Amino acid sequence: MIQEGKSVIDDAVSKIWIAPISNTHWEVAVKVAEQCLGVDDIDIRHRYFDPRKFSGGEFCPKFALGNGNPPTLAGKDVYILLFPGPYKSPEELVERACITACAAKDNHASKVILLATEFPHARQDRGPDEDEKAVGEPNTSRWHAAKFRSAGIDQVIVTHEHTPRISSFFALEYALAGPEMAANPDPNAAELQALGRKVFKSIPLHAILADYLIHHSWMACKEEGGKYLADGGANLALKAMDKGNRTFIDSLEAALFLPHVAKIYCDKARKAKNDPEKVEVPIVWVSDNFSTLDEKVEIYADDGLDTGGTMIKSVAWSKRGNVCARTGKAYGTPDDRLVYFTHPWFGGDGFLGIQERVVGNLPAREFITTETRPYINDAQYHTFKTKSTVIRLASLWADAIIANTLGHDVMTRYSGFKAEDEQHEFLSRLYRLKRHSRHFMVEDREPERRKIRFYLRE
Repeated sequence: MIQEGKSVIDDAVSKIWIAPISNTHWEVAVKVAEQCLGVDDIDIRHRYFDPRKFSGGEFCPKFALGNGNPPTLAGKDVYILLFPGPYKSPEELVERACITACAAKDNHASKVILLATEFPHARQDRGPDEDEKAVGEPNTSRWHAAKFRSAGIDQVIVTHEHTPRISSFFALEYALAGPEMAANPDPNAAELQALGRKVFKSIPLHAILADYLIHHSWMACKEEGGKYLADGGANLALKAMDKGNRTFIDSLEAALFLPHVAKIYCDKARKAKNDPEKVEVPIVWVSDNFSTLDEKVEIYADDGLDTGGTMIKSVAWSKRGNVCARTGKAYGTPDDRLVYFTHPWFGGDGFLGIQERVVGNLPAREFITTETRPYINDAQYHTFKTKSTVIRLASLWADAIIANTLGHDVMTRYSGFKAEDEQHEFLSRLYRLKRHSRHFMVEDREPERRKIRFYLRE
C-alpha cells in the first residue's frame, strides 16, 4: 500500500481542528480525534473545543484559543462533528452546527467543514411544487443547505446519503449553478448534482459492507455459511426492494468481486388489497445468471431502517416464495437472509421497541448496521444483540478528515478498487466490529471448557 509522506500528513494534521457539538457521544468524538490527530487520551475541551452552555440552557461553544494554544483559528480547517442521538433533536444539532461555524469564522478559521455521520432531514427532500404528497410541507434538506451557507460552513461530509438529490440543493444555495440552471432547477439532473458535490460529499459504504460480508459475516465465519460465498457467490442473491435502492445494490455487487452473485430488482412493496397484513411486491428485473432463490441466501442492503414494518412484510412475502404481484410467477424461497442498514433510525425515541419488533418478526441470520447513530452501540434490546453486528467507523471518519484536508475526494477514496485483495488491505484498517457474547456467531457450538481454579485455604 502506498503511504503519504510523513511531512505531508503532519502538515495536514497541524491544520485540523476538531469541534464535537454535543457531549452525548463524546467518546466517539474522542476516538475520531485520537485517530485523526495521532494523540492518545486527547483532551478536546481544553485543547480544541468546548460545547458548553449558559446556565439558561443556551448553546455557547468556545474554541480553546490562547493560554498556550494558538490565539486564533487562522490557517485551521475546523471539522464540526455531528452525531445524531436520542437526547437532542436534529433541529438542535443543526442549530448548534451553525452557531459553531459562526464562532469558527469569527475567530478567523480558514475553512469550516461539517462532518455529519447522518444528514438531518435527508428524507424530507421534496417540496409541494415537486411532489403532491408534500403539500403543506417544507423541503427541509434545501433549507439546511441555505442555513449552512449563511452560517459559513464551506463543506458538508455525510455517510451514505439518502439520495443524490440533496447535492443539487447545495449547488443552488451555494450559487454554484449558472443562471439558466438555477432558474429552472431539476434536483434529479446529474449536472446539477455534480456541481453540488463541490460542497456536499457522501462517503459510500458499499465496499466496506462487501469487505465485512466476505471476511467477517456469518457466511465467512460459520462452516455451513461458507457455501454461499463459494463458487463465485452462486448461492448468493442481492435484492433491491425499490428503485432508490438499486444503485447501492449495484455498487455492492461490484465490490463483492463474486462473479456469480445474482440480483433482483423489485418495485416498492404495496399492501395487498385483499389482506392489509400482507404486501404485494412486483419483481421488475432479474440478472441473467438468476434462476431461483431456492437454497440461496438473500441480502437486503439499504441506507436505513425505521419502524421495520415494510421490511417485515417484505420478508414474509419472500418466505412465501417471492411471488411477483404483476405476473404471479414464484421466484423461490431462500435458505436465509442478511439485513444491512447504515442508519439505525429504529423509530427514533422508540428504538428499543422497534428492535424488539424487528428481531421477533423479521427472520434473518444477521442484522448489520453502523454507528452513525452511536447510541445503538450501547442501547440494544437484549435479543437484538444476539443477531446484530455494529460496524464501527471512527477510523473511517478520521481518515476522511485527513483525506479531505489533503484535497482527496472522499466520495471515491473508499470504492472503485481493482481487486478484492487490494480492497481488503485498504478498508480493513478503517472499521472495527462490535458484537455481544450471546451472538449468532457461536450458536450451535459446544462451549469450550476452561480450567477451573479452586484453591484450598491452609
